[in-house]
Amino acid sequence: MPTVVNHFKLFLLNIIMIKLAILHPFLIYKGGAERVVLQVAKHYDAKIYVVDYKADATFEEFEKLDIEKIKAPFLPIPKRMAYGIASGFAYFNLKLKDYDVVNAQGVPSEWARNKNKPMVWYCHTPNREAYDLYEWRQSRRSFPQRVAFSFLVNIFKFVEKRTVPKIEYIFANSKLTKQRIKKYLNREAEVLYPGVDYKKFYFKEYGDFFFYPSRIAPEKRIELAIEAFKDFEKYNKELKLIIAGSLAYERKEHLEYFKFLKRIIGNDERIKLFTNISEKEMKDFYASCYSVVFTPVNEDFGLIPLEANASYKPIIAINEGGPRETIKNNFNGFLINNKKELFEKMIELSKNEQLVKKLGKNGRNFVEKNFSWERFFKVFDKRIKEIATASQ
Repeated sequence: MPTVVNHFKLFLLNIIMIKLAILHPFLIYKGGAERVVLQVAKHYDAKIYVVDYKADATFEEFEKLDIEKIKAPFLPIPKRMAYGIASGFAYFNLKLKDYDVVNAQGVPSEWARNKNKPMVWYCHTPNREAYDLYEWRQSRRSFPQRVAFSFLVNIFKFVEKRTVPKIEYIFANSKLTKQRIKKYLNREAEVLYPGVDYKKFYFKEYGDFFFYPSRIAPEKRIELAIEAFKDFEKYNKELKLIIAGSLAYERKEHLEYFKFLKRIIGNDERIKLFTNISEKEMKDFYASCYSVVFTPVNEDFGLIPLEANASYKPIIAINEGGPRETIKNNFNGFLINNKKELFEKMIELSKNEQLVKKLGKNGRNFVEKNFSWERFFKVFDKRIKEIATASQ
């Protein structure tokens, strides 16, 4: 009898739109995570609960959606350190009404499971500053900062380990993220790759520049691309390097990193650095570049290789993290291990436009076949309905 009842509930959910509440702490960038939040919100006509939202810093389409800012508690510690913990407790104490399923996305919105169920967490990554990037971050802080940050990370981990076990279902955006979830949080997760709205990406030409699109942040390791290009330009006098992405001027470490990049670029007129450009300008850069470069530190997934391919451009990316799951050597781009290999692939592509065209065409076909939003929602919708049915 329960089986019959559940089948009937699932039938009703298939003909009635699920009421989804989406949680994502910071809509202040134009990144891959924000893109997923946007697509899910549009698909479900869902309300988004955020701690910080800056309409002029993220995708313009968010302005058409229902977004509610929730208040984070004041903590008498430096703002940068308080940011994540205060946001976590804002969700920890949040009590939602009128929904079927809560969809947590960015960390620490999963803490809302404290007072809200059922929850499906689409995890872009466990908190990197608390886990896999902890030592790397700490090595760049002063002693007092390291002590304070260590204290806050312990608080974060204490709450995280008591909240995450309650979550009904977890998606991981990549195999790497799935491994991190198991390693750090001892939970299983289903890998569900984000989609790419490839129909909105287009081709203009194989122009006169390599393109590095990315948030301007230390973990994006943009200096590796700059240093490789400085070696490359000794042998090639035609191609340039353009770097473009969002910059959070209010975050001291990001601003300092931006200044660091400016210093190593120096007076090199063949390297251009643009910040906070429009989405149209970003797509035009993709459409007009010769090839795309991407060298972050162990990226969770990374939409940039797929957006490059969607624009019929090959990608040269670091052989770490997410790019390993989306780039096939000599098919849609190249995976490199260091500056020397990046330089060598720049040289190889610069001498062979036919190879560039071949890799770019392969990449576009690869994205269309494997990374559509239709494919994403076929799985996502099914799991959401199953969780909603089980909770009735």
